[in-house]
Amino acid sequence: MIDKKIYRYTNVELFDIIKNGTNKAEIKCAESEFNSRELSIEQKAEIKSDYIKYKKYQNDRKQQPLTDKEWLSFFILPFFTTKPRWREDHFTESEMERLKKYGFEKKYRQAEKIRTYGYLFWFLVIICTTLIFIKLNK
Repeated sequence: MIDKKIYRYTNVELFDIIKNGTNKAEIKCAESEFNSRELSIEQKAEIKSDYIKYKKYQNDRKQQPLTDKEWLSFFILPFFTTKPRWREDHFTESEMERLKKYGFEKKYRQAEKIRTYGYLFWFLVIICTTLIFIKLNK
């Protein structure tokens, strides 16, 4: 959770940091914020059950394959989207970085494969078009 102040985290996010955090200073800060919210025992129990659902949903999302829309964006869009002036990255490149950063390994592997197929497909289309154009002009 990048560039987010600790007081803006939800209770479930704080609980996740406390349970799975690696940075001791961040864990301590999350614990103090969690304790400062003065939650009742019932609320804490509800947060724990919400946390279990949150982790299950998070793990399920990591195992899902690319959607059709994502598949098409990696296959076709690398050649047909322009790079906006206000951004220094390209759509598919930034999407690949996001997949890798947030641990969507299955989607990342699929996206790499689809991009390779897309490059091969468009290369073959250009070659075939060129050959047809040469044949027609003779």
